[in-house]
Amino acid sequence: MTSIDTVEWPAPGDIIIDVRHPDEVEKKPLHWPTHRVIVVPFFKLTEQIDTLNKHQSYLLYCEQGIMSRLQADAMCKKGFCNIAIFAPPSNPA
Repeated sequence: MTSIDTVEWPAPGDIIIDVRHPDEVEKKPLHWPTHRVIVVPFFKLTEQIDTLNKHQSYLLYCEQGIMSRLQADAMCKKGFCNIAIFAPPSNPA
């Protein structure tokens, strides 16, 4: 199994992928003003993975970190090079 880093703050150019269920996203949207956040529910990531750039840096986010870790591992196996788990201390205002 590949070691996938966990980060609290995105680096310049990172794209955050929110893999939570749409209900969770609606109740508590992830706002990160300095970075692009795309919402791709965990159950749709596999079918949308071909639309993503394998060389782009992505941070996967979910509340508990479990689903984001599973999806990050799946992306690594599909050849994505720059994947990490996003575990912010809190959403910035």
